[in-house]
Amino acid sequence: MDIDWRKRNVPIHIRAILSLTLLSAVYIVIIWPLRVTITSEYIYPKFVQHAEENGVPIINNQRRLDIQPAGYDTPRGFGIPFGGYFWLPLALFITARNKDAALGLTGYHIFLCIGPPYLGILFIRGYGWAGTLLQVNEMLFLGVFMFALFFGSKYVYDEWKSNQILN
Repeated sequence: MDIDWRKRNVPIHIRAILSLTLLSAVYIVIIWPLRVTITSEYIYPKFVQHAEENGVPIINNQRRLDIQPAGYDTPRGFGIPFGGYFWLPLALFITARNKDAALGLTGYHIFLCIGPPYLGILFIRGYGWAGTLLQVNEMLFLGVFMFALFFGSKYVYDEWKSNQILN
């Protein structure tokens, strides 16, 4: 028996509850501990090694890595990708069955795995423009999250509204 899950007519509110619940559980049980382990055992030690060579202090927490060179009032850094700012909009895109938006969001977070850490290394080595780009990245990161959250919610609402009219 061949079952095509995409053609099943599961109500939008059930899909929303299921995707938000399941992805939250996956994040809490698997992704979050994995992110903490990768950050504390691999990313942070590499950045500390580069920072000690250049005499720059590094501030670490579970969600981000901040670089505080002399002459800068506020630290510049980057967040560790694939956190809650990824999973909440992704759950909404999955609920709305918007594959393109989900792939776009995933691609952006894959870029965040490479771009900001590279800029962080350049900033540690004394390239001030990399610190400016890290700040721009932080604003862009929050903007992408808000944009994705808004449109994910809009897609779900529009589908819910169209189903209400039909019923």
